[in-house]
Amino acid sequence: MDTNSSNTPRRVFGLSEVTASIERMFAKHYALPFWIKAEVSKLNFYPPSGHCFPDLVEKKNGQITAQVRSVIWKDNLISISKNFEEVTREPLRDGISILFLAHVRYSSTYGLSLQIIDIDPLFTLGELARDKMEAIERLKREGIFELNRQLPLPLLIKRIAVISGETSKGYSDLITTLNNNGRGYRFIIKLFTAVLQGDGAVESIRAQLMKIKEIAQSFDAVAIIRGGGAETGMACYDHYALAAMVAQFPIPVITGIGHSTNETVVEMVARVNKITPTDVAHFLIAGFVAFDERIAVAENSIKRLTSRLVEDNKDTLNALSRLFIQSGRQYVREERQRLHNLGTTAQQLITAGVFNHRVMLGNYEQMLYHISGQFVQTNAHRLSDNLKYLNVYFRHLSATHDARLNGMQQRILLLDPVNVLKRGFSITRFQGKAISPDNIPLPGAHIETETFKQHLTSTVTILKQK
Repeated sequence: MDTNSSNTPRRVFGLSEVTASIERMFAKHYALPFWIKAEVSKLNFYPPSGHCFPDLVEKKNGQITAQVRSVIWKDNLISISKNFEEVTREPLRDGISILFLAHVRYSSTYGLSLQIIDIDPLFTLGELARDKMEAIERLKREGIFELNRQLPLPLLIKRIAVISGETSKGYSDLITTLNNNGRGYRFIIKLFTAVLQGDGAVESIRAQLMKIKEIAQSFDAVAIIRGGGAETGMACYDHYALAAMVAQFPIPVITGIGHSTNETVVEMVARVNKITPTDVAHFLIAGFVAFDERIAVAENSIKRLTSRLVEDNKDTLNALSRLFIQSGRQYVREERQRLHNLGTTAQQLITAGVFNHRVMLGNYEQMLYHISGQFVQTNAHRLSDNLKYLNVYFRHLSATHDARLNGMQQRILLLDPVNVLKRGFSITRFQGKAISPDNIPLPGAHIETETFKQHLTSTVTILKQK
């Protein structure tokens, strides 16, 4: 008991008294379990203990309207998970809606929680089916459901971008089957590693598709493959975002994502859907085999048609051959006669031409003889006069040049270095050359001086410039 400032008595409860009262109330009014539907916001599974503590929410228009913590004890979790996966082909995971049977519990220490003892997998299966149908309807409504399915397949699918796990058995099966095809076909494979099931698969596969899209011209097709085994975790292939990207992908998409009995939305919108990676490999090889067979059929058809054409036209060819031989012989005879006629005509023309030119040459000979005699007679006197004139002119010219040559000889003798030295002059050289502006000795240099009878060597002591 306590009193306030106005001395009015008031009762004060301890926290444990309040929580104990709430716990008794819950135990009284919530003695039986309830079927509740909610969305698993986060599963919160703890492997060391084997217990699970899901966070449950209820949403309306994307907003959380209720939230509560729950628990699934290890023993219940084992049976619940096994039954859930057998029915839905999906594991318990974040983001799924569930209908569950739970006790409402209140603990003085941990507060309100729901103890889940069972989950109805049929409810979740219906929710997954509803989500799948909504994805299909949305794709069709947006007009993209058939886009990839309508793309033409390359004649030979040789360059393939593969989305799979690096250590996945499915990827190993694909590579082994392609490499051991028995016909020597060679495929160019580039692996894009991704998570292929469960949480994170949608974004992981979408991220790899975006990478491939940037270099789509380098590939003939994309293969999304997943190994066999458990068929759980396939709901990611019903996701609208992943299916929409596959449907709108610019090159054909081939799927081989396991032994699922129900076709997923991604498989529906893909250009080619095969169940297993091995089936995908056989499909790719079959394209090459079919092409080989078409070539073989075409080759045989060409051979048959050619043989038939030759047989059908053999008589015609023989007739044409005979006609060609006859025509050739006739042509040779006609050409031979024509050439003979031309030869006769040419011979006659040449004979007439030679006779005519012989007459003309005789006439030219007489004319030249007469003209040359007149020319010689006319120019004989002129040549005699010119000869007399040349004799007189030559004697005068010879005397003139003799006098000039004598004068030049005297000047040359005066300029002869020996005669210059005899007159008392000398020649000075530096380094074997006459001294000049380009060859000036400096003080200390040796110079050579030549007179008429001596050869002197001097050393320069002073150099004066004028």
